[in-house]
Amino acid sequence: MSLTAPDTPHLKEADVNKSLFCFQPDSGATSSGVFTGDDPLKFYFPLLLYHICIVFGLSRAIHAVLRRANVPLVICQILAGALLGPSFLGHLLPRVGELFATPAGWVQINTVGGYAFTLHIFVIGVKTDLGMIAKSGKKAVGIAILATALPHLAMYVAGLALRTRMPAAWADTFLVTNLTSWWSLSAFIVVCCTLDDLNLLSSKLGRLAMSAALIGDFANTFSIAGVTSYLLAASPLEKIQRIGFASLIAFSVFIALMALVARPVILHLIRDVPEGALLSEARLVAVLLICLTCSFGGELLGLHATYGPFMLGLMLPGGAPLGVTMAERLDRLVAGVLMPLLFAQGGMRLNVSKLTDASTCILLEVLLLVGVGAKFVASLLPCLYCRMPARDAVVVGLMMNFKGITEVVYASAFMDAKVMDEQVYAAFMINVLVIGAATAAAVKCIYHPEEKYVAHQPRTVQHKKLGEELRVLACIHSAEDVGPMLALLDASSPTPVLPLAIYLLHLVPLAGLTSSVLRPYKYGDRNCVPSGATDSERIVNAFQFFVQQRPPASASLLPYVCIAPYATMHDDVCAIALEKRAMLIVVPFHKRLAIDGSVDTSHNAGAIRAANTNILNYSPCSIAILVDRGSLSTVAAATAAADGFPHRVALYFLGGPDDREALALATHMMEDAVIGLTVFRFMLPPEWQKRGGDAEEDQLDDEALKEFVRRWVDDHRVMYSENMVSGSDEMVAIIGKTGPGFNLLVVGRRSESPESPLTAGISDWSEHMELGVLGDLLTSTDFGCRVSTLVVQQQTRAAAGESCQPPELPAQHQSGGHV
Repeated sequence: MSLTAPDTPHLKEADVNKSLFCFQPDSGATSSGVFTGDDPLKFYFPLLLYHICIVFGLSRAIHAVLRRANVPLVICQILAGALLGPSFLGHLLPRVGELFATPAGWVQINTVGGYAFTLHIFVIGVKTDLGMIAKSGKKAVGIAILATALPHLAMYVAGLALRTRMPAAWADTFLVTNLTSWWSLSAFIVVCCTLDDLNLLSSKLGRLAMSAALIGDFANTFSIAGVTSYLLAASPLEKIQRIGFASLIAFSVFIALMALVARPVILHLIRDVPEGALLSEARLVAVLLICLTCSFGGELLGLHATYGPFMLGLMLPGGAPLGVTMAERLDRLVAGVLMPLLFAQGGMRLNVSKLTDASTCILLEVLLLVGVGAKFVASLLPCLYCRMPARDAVVVGLMMNFKGITEVVYASAFMDAKVMDEQVYAAFMINVLVIGAATAAAVKCIYHPEEKYVAHQPRTVQHKKLGEELRVLACIHSAEDVGPMLALLDASSPTPVLPLAIYLLHLVPLAGLTSSVLRPYKYGDRNCVPSGATDSERIVNAFQFFVQQRPPASASLLPYVCIAPYATMHDDVCAIALEKRAMLIVVPFHKRLAIDGSVDTSHNAGAIRAANTNILNYSPCSIAILVDRGSLSTVAAATAAADGFPHRVALYFLGGPDDREALALATHMMEDAVIGLTVFRFMLPPEWQKRGGDAEEDQLDDEALKEFVRRWVDDHRVMYSENMVSGSDEMVAIIGKTGPGFNLLVVGRRSESPESPLTAGISDWSEHMELGVLGDLLTSTDFGCRVSTLVVQQQTRAAAGESCQPPELPAQHQSGGHV
């Protein structure tokens, strides 16, 4: 919306993006407050703060309502601007709406929003791994080429067919040509940010869409630069020829300066930063100044201000320390607070009252729908050619049609340059809102990556064949988890008769990168961990040493590295478990409980807890949560074992599939090793058992325990104890009395078991539901247990293919964040 004030002798004129703004020359930056008679909203800085607060609050409120419909945050920010603009607030309350349409405020929003967008583009470039292009298969290349060329051609043909019906202004301003050139492009930043909002960054199709968008961005940028320079150089006019040659040389020199000067300087600044540390303030400021210098250089050459920073960011390594520093220091301020101004101002320009000519709106609608349809088909064809499932191909086609960020920027620039009038802009922005929200919602409704992790066959320790190796997926978040995990694996005492296959997965939170990473760890390959950290190397070395200390053919190791957001980390865990046919996934508890009873909670404990919950919901095999208290370590076990056993394990059995899986795991641990095992079974009195219960489950429990007693109980190394209790108080008393005599306590989570009178009295006080009733009791500080605990859940019915409906995700999984 262009704002023009009447000419008066005491006003100044400012030309901003070819729009005329007029404002009082004596307006100050700050006011003295309302008590001195000043109106703060007539001063620049208070007006800017007012805009930031209102836009941020309103956009977040809209997103809180619409996020259940999977509407991206950027669409909500545009909607917030539309509500504050002439379409709603400016129409109902003109005086209030004028606060968001003052010339000074408009200049501020454009300036601050553009500055934030430039920094955001730089951060996205730094986080982007150009290795995606090298690793992209023929599907990504085919989608990138067809999804850019076909909609471009289709919109051009549609424009030719409808040229007689188009207004003369469209031809004079080359509107159709401009629309065709960038509506047909799937911008990488749009695809990346929308996938992040939908928590699909680490999904297989998400990686494919980002690779295709990045390839398309590169191809489009260099093709347009080359074609434009060629056309100018081929002009018969000598002056235009010189401009063409000069622009081509300037473009090449600009790229060379960034690659040969700016990039080495920044690499020198980050070279000696200690591992795990962030850039110092001075170095961060130096990097930002270089970024802004490249932005200024691009503007001098006639490029968009974001082009230089984005290209420079692509040349720099992501991850630690640069990418992580940018994410920690800039994301919350730039993407969370300042960027909404840019998108909101796009909505503020939207004025639905200008939609007066139906024929013009229909023409624009036809052009845009032709582009969307052509892009969808063009994205679909390579996927179907490569024999991708039809539903996945449809999802990719929808992902390539994400709209929002760049469309707002380009449309606003076109309006400032008088290419779009207010009617065309209003119709265009309505299409951006509808298509952006609809495609994002459709993708989230159609695509459920968790459905791919259904095993369709039992993958449990209980169903392991005789002599078959136990395949364990060990998940490690940090070096602190290595010792407890190795102690648990050592307690299983793998032998050539009962071999152990360890699939190690180092889980690293996504920071400083846009694309998630899931790949086998290779020694000496620095590109294996883009963050540049050496934690993975130390963790893998510790597990490799453990395997080497075992007898030959007793244990094997295959390490992986997973860098993903916590909200979708379970996708990669379940994918590896399904691919490697794992029988058991072991994850560490999110809290670190010391043997003295102290609790250490890390800053990302809540995110780890949410990831564990998601793994429990979607795991294609059995899963165990290890709560370490140090009692399972070699030193503690040696000093605690008075009867000569290196480890003493206790299993508390209440009944149900999880308890039977815990029994199978405990039996495997002591089957061919000198480990003491005691099974405590808790039973209700006979008169209570007749009141209800599952007869089939009770029969399975009895058969499993009878087989265990028949084969293994010798009343010395392996013991069995039946305890008749009438309530939870008696059961808790027995556990409290017997627990301290062991190094490891094993319990079932009882995730699919009905409520039992044995747990009814304590289930209401459970704090950590992912541990089940007994697991939560044993880890609570009030109970006073100082023994490590392993909580086991057998493969769920949903994971075994008996139900295609995914369980409801926790709130942490549904919430999005900035890339």
